Amino acid sequence: MTTIGKKYSILFQTAGDIPAPHAFHALVRLEMTSGGKLKAEFTQEYIDRDEIPLDEIEAEGFSEKDDFSWKGNLPKFWLDNLLLIHQKTEWIEAVNTQVLFMEPEATEWISPKDEKDWIRFTEELIQACLEEGGKELQMEMTLGSLEKNNFYEKIRLEWSFSRREVIAQKLSGEKVVFERNDWEEGQNQLKSWIEDEASWKDLYQLPTSRGNYWLMNNEIWLPYTPNQKGKIWEWVDSEAHLK
Repeated sequence: MTTIGKKYSILFQTAGDIPAPHAFHALVRLEMTSGGKLKAEFTQEYIDRDEIPLDEIEAEGFSEKDDFSWKGNLPKFWLDNLLLIHQKTEWIEAVNTQVLFMEPEATEWISPKDEKDWIRFTEELIQACLEEGGKELQMEMTLGSLEKNNFYEKIRLEWSFSRREVIAQKLSGEKVVFERNDWEEGQNQLKSWIEDEASWKDLYQLPTSRGNYWLMNNEIWLPYTPNQKGKIWEWVDSEAHLK
């Protein structure tokens, strides 16, 4: 089945319990060109902010210029993954879900009957567009030793959502590149790890005890836990040499 020239559209909205100024809509259109490139069109619009004073919006880390548009190219596997998940989906008439989809040459939106996989796929696709458009930096994790207020870096991981790869770097400058399967395995583990920790502590607070920690995007503190499953974490355990 040829996909050249066919435009696939995904409309995403944050969950109903996400309040302004965090709530947004996003539209992504993907089209494979005859030259073999995957063309992407992306727009993100924050919603329900009319009644919120600007100082309150800024206090949440936002601004009055957060809406974003971008056109560019993404790696081809994004369309491959979309078609794979599409084949497994049972579709219904459009309802008030987080994800709506429009087939090429169609004029009406449809909804996945079970949208869990589509939510995750679309959130990662949005992050890829934000990275490629220069709106957001890649996710970065720095492993180090925290002693009083000093943090001594050991290893850094850079997670690219657009390429779905992880680049690990040691203090010596040596780099190791982990590919898509490792990225997916590592993200699955990291997501449940963060959810477990966040269920009983504020991860944005500087830890009160010494120890080994991950610092994510210079904001989130996650205790280093050895023997996590996955190729990335096994490499970290073998190379960090933490006490």
